[in-house]
Amino acid sequence: MINIKINNILNDKGKSIYWLADKTGLAYSTTYNLVNNNTASVHFKTLEEIMQALDITDFNQVLEIIPEE
Repeated sequence: MINIKINNILNDKGKSIYWLADKTGLAYSTTYNLVNNNTASVHFKTLEEIMQALDITDFNQVLEIIPEE
């Protein structure tokens, strides 16, 4: 399973889902689903836009692989 860690980053930076949606130009619903791990897939371009908005350059800060038991 892949865990998207955007919610933790937003909390650490004191930013909201609305702020991220506005900053990236993504729809609020898309941003909300990504932040809350309610998505089956994500485009690399979308991740790039989110990472740029959050000033992140390392994918490991955004994505985490959790082994399934």
